[in-house]
Amino acid sequence: MNAIGIVCSPRKHGNSDVLVREVLKFTGSENFEVFYPNEMNIRGCQACYSCKEQGICIVKDDMQEIYNGIQKSDVVVFGTPIYMAGVAAQFKLVLDRLFAFLGPAPKFESRLPKGKKAALVVSQGYENVKEYETHINQMKEALLSLGFDGVEVLQAPGLNELGEAARHDDLMQEARKIGQALGQA
Repeated sequence: MNAIGIVCSPRKHGNSDVLVREVLKFTGSENFEVFYPNEMNIRGCQACYSCKEQGICIVKDDMQEIYNGIQKSDVVVFGTPIYMAGVAAQFKLVLDRLFAFLGPAPKFESRLPKGKKAALVVSQGYENVKEYETHINQMKEALLSLGFDGVEVLQAPGLNELGEAARHDDLMQEARKIGQALGQA
């Protein structure tokens, strides 16, 4: 079992990071890698469609490391906080660049190997778990459209302090359950 995390929060050791790492620990992966796009040199998608013609993204930056990690993994755990009623800019940047995993129009079929599972961990300061549900479901559908066979979602509301999630037994337990489910799939 190979697993990676992609923590799209600017706050290392923040709530998204804590929960992504907890999910990863319980996947059964003995050695997982965590990417922090905020600390990487990643440009936005250039809408050049070279990936559709050549099968790979031609922008040579640190996103190549994430592409390689996803290709080698059975499980990918994405983490993002909610900022200004949407996912963090770092998540959107990565998601846009994952467009490279889709083939040419009009079908845009996935180039990802079959069988990959994913999780989307979303932390938010606002306590109402339903507040951003529509947006989170859109992000889940975007990941499914890339070719992941399933996407588990962990919503973590009411978190504002750095790493506060570690003190919420219910969230940590849910992260463990998701990790185990991904590892067994």
